[in-house]
Parts: sequence; structure tokens; C-alpha cells
Amino acid sequence: MRALGLGLVLGSMALVPAMAKADSGPVPPSTRCAELDVERRCSLWFVSVVDLIARPELYDGRRVRVIGFVNFEFEGNALYLSRADWEYGVKRNGLWVDPPPRFESDWGPSRAEPNRRYVLIEATFQASRRGHLGLWSGALEQVTRIESWR
Repeated sequence: MRALGLGLVLGSMALVPAMAKADSGPVPPSTRCAELDVERRCSLWFVSVVDLIARPELYDGRRVRVIGFVNFEFEGNALYLSRADWEYGVKRNGLWVDPPPRFESDWGPSRAEPNRRYVLIEATFQASRRGHLGLWSGALEQVTRIESWR
């Protein structure tokens, strides 16, 4: 019985390196691809804030389309999972946003629209950037699209 158990353990250990070699790194699920480039590779991933927080390594450095509650204000530009997360200051449920120039604010909330509402944003996700004082769970940079969602 012990020999059989040891054989199973050793056999399964032998499979792990083979699987690791076949995998060239984490790849997002193809079902989340929103746009293909000319070489038919995904150039834009349609994901949720939860996807970006839970598995940042899958989307790090990639273009993403994401929907959430946005707030633009001095030292607080962020996209949150929900309005309640913004209201209660749950910054870990949000992503820092490097806004387009018209959304920047020197003090207080931005007067540019859309602000403090649900939006769709297209940007590059950076897992290692965490915004002002490192309070958020990643950052959205190089925003190319932002519009009110419904």
C-alpha cells in the first residue's frame, strides 16, 4: 500500500514539470477577448474589476475594457467595483485611473463628465502600479475611451 502511494506521488511529480514547460505563462480566457488585431491575436480584453483584482497577472500590461463606478478627484482618481465601495472608501475594490487631461482636477471632484457614475473604460492595466499612496489594486493607464454606462 505504501509503495503504491509513493508511486502515485512520484508519478504525479513527474507530470508537473512537463505541464509547466508546455505553459508559456498565464493567458486570459479567450472568451474575454473583445477585439482581435490583424494577426488574429486578442488586442482588447473585456473583463470585470473582479477579474483584474483577483488575477492581475493575467492582464498585466494588456489593453482592457472594464465597467465600474468612477470617481475623478484630487488624489482619488479611481474605478471601483461599485458605488458603495467608493462611498465607504474600500480602495482595494478599485483601480487607480490615470485620466485623460480633461478629467484631471487640482482640487475636489472633477467637473468633467462622466464623473461619479458607472462608466466603460478602455485602458492599459498595470498590476504593479497602485496609485496615490499604493492604496488601490492596480492601475488603468493610457485611457483611450471613457463613456457613461447606461
